[in-house]
Amino acid sequence: MKKLLLLALITSSLTSMAQGVNREKNEAYKAYFDSLQTMDYDYYLPIYGKGAYRRGFDLQLAAGISPVYFTQTQEITIQSTSIGFNGGQKVDMSSFIEFGPTIATTHAYTVRPDIWLFPFLNLYGILGGGTTTTEVTLLKPIGFQTSQHFTAQSYGIGATLTGAVGPVWIAWDNNYNFVDVEALVEPVPAFNSSLRVGHNFLNPTRPDRSMAIWVGAFYQKLQNDTRGNLPISDIFPSVGTGQNIETMRDWASGLPPAQRLVANQIIDKIEEFGQGNDVGNATIDYELQKKVTAPFNLILGAQYQFNKNWIARTELGVFGKRSQFLLSLNYRFNLI
Repeated sequence: MKKLLLLALITSSLTSMAQGVNREKNEAYKAYFDSLQTMDYDYYLPIYGKGAYRRGFDLQLAAGISPVYFTQTQEITIQSTSIGFNGGQKVDMSSFIEFGPTIATTHAYTVRPDIWLFPFLNLYGILGGGTTTTEVTLLKPIGFQTSQHFTAQSYGIGATLTGAVGPVWIAWDNNYNFVDVEALVEPVPAFNSSLRVGHNFLNPTRPDRSMAIWVGAFYQKLQNDTRGNLPISDIFPSVGTGQNIETMRDWASGLPPAQRLVANQIIDKIEEFGQGNDVGNATIDYELQKKVTAPFNLILGAQYQFNKNWIARTELGVFGKRSQFLLSLNYRFNLI
């Protein structure tokens, strides 16, 4: 079922993984943190930033932009399926069609601008695109698997709440990401939420240079309903002859009248295509109810801050039925 599930395409945890604020009381860094209390801070953002510096907190520079590479593989469960033919009325086929595991593998390339509105609140946007390979297994009425490759655009917004006690910090991130795919009637939204707890290790001679590591949990929820249409020639490119057609016709003969009508219309076109005939713009229209099979998984990450301007980050998602990997380079600067 070629383009049925592009649902985890660019839904990524493009979070503000830095600790945001830091206050280290180790005597080795006393001179550095004391200097923050007397520095001349004339910027508007983050709000209350001057007060944070006066109290000896170290903050990230207010604005940033990050190129991000993200890849993810996860399983999607199809809960119900309605199918129509060539714009006709769709009928519920949930009891008569059976899917096996559906696996979506994503490669996303995005840009993420962000600002620290407060020392504890980061706001960001997501803009980019990517590719996905979707493997769909159909078990009934016939058994076959198809693997297809697609492109899509992605955009979204998010916010991260963060704080620190000495070198230990916590960050709670939430974002909405929308994926625009040609096969779907409208962009598919996804909600991503993640909680991280980490430790920041300052360089002994350069307190503006540090390494942070963290562990956390990632949660994802997709919009339940998806609507679209697919060309007959794209869905069943190699099953339109012989025993497959006989199996599908036997299956269709046992369906209720409304379902049987739609099924036979589709099977006729599949057979025509299998015989080498031009089926024109014949399409299958569909509505799906679906969910992420395992919405939670564990995340492990690290970042290296070269200085106040440059930060490199990486993160790995493991366990559950999702794996993911993120790599980004963040450039930060102050705003007026």
